[in-house]
Amino acid sequence: MFVLKQFLKVLLLPPTLWLLLLLAVLIFWRRSWARTLLLFTFLFILALHSGPANYLLRYPLESNYEPVLDPKKAGSYDAIVVLTGGMTPASGLIPFSTIDQHMFRRLDEALRLYRIQPKPIIVSGGHVNPFTPDKNENKIARDFLIKWGVPANDVSGEAGSRDTFESAVEVQKLLAKRGYKRYLLVTSAFHMPRSMLVFARLAPEPIPAPGDFSLAKFELTPLSFFPNESAANNFFLTLHEYLGIANYNWRVRFSQP
Repeated sequence: MFVLKQFLKVLLLPPTLWLLLLLAVLIFWRRSWARTLLLFTFLFILALHSGPANYLLRYPLESNYEPVLDPKKAGSYDAIVVLTGGMTPASGLIPFSTIDQHMFRRLDEALRLYRIQPKPIIVSGGHVNPFTPDKNENKIARDFLIKWGVPANDVSGEAGSRDTFESAVEVQKLLAKRGYKRYLLVTSAFHMPRSMLVFARLAPEPIPAPGDFSLAKFELTPLSFFPNESAANNFFLTLHEYLGIANYNWRVRFSQP
């Protein structure tokens, strides 16, 4: 099922989505609806890869939960759980293992919370790609926290989960084993609604502590209406979250709390 989900994501997300629509136009070009589809595909690509539409789509995700500016006001909790994002192990021409900007900001938020009120940090998430060998991505994230000054005995992780749903399952096992209950859940702001959907169901009691906010004050310029690389990447991530929320709404119905 996990492998099937990976293929479905490739088909439903850009750029494959646009290519499939254009392929349908090419095959059925003689039909009038195909030419209409071409027009709408062009307009969708133009709009969804530009600033205004991108902002409107992402705003509902990032505005759901406010950051925990002072964790001491969040009440008592036992741990800080941070979900993994993009990791790049050392291989080929890459001399050192590193992390992408979203993972950096998640770890940075976990570190900020830890410095205000030190609690054990649990890094959740492992290898995702089912067609490549495990590259120990979870350790890369833990090593960053340790290099930044968090004592090694305050950093642990689980590398068995392949997505956010599985993270909730594995985190609950760790929490139960250690006798932890309430915890700060750290992930990107746009990823928090999907995370809370499943963690609140399978690993209570999470306290949402989003980081990695991307929406600054909305400023409209003439260039905002043109497609650009940043908007295209953000649209991919935003659509990925909406599809994930739809999928998790279905999965939690059949899961055991």
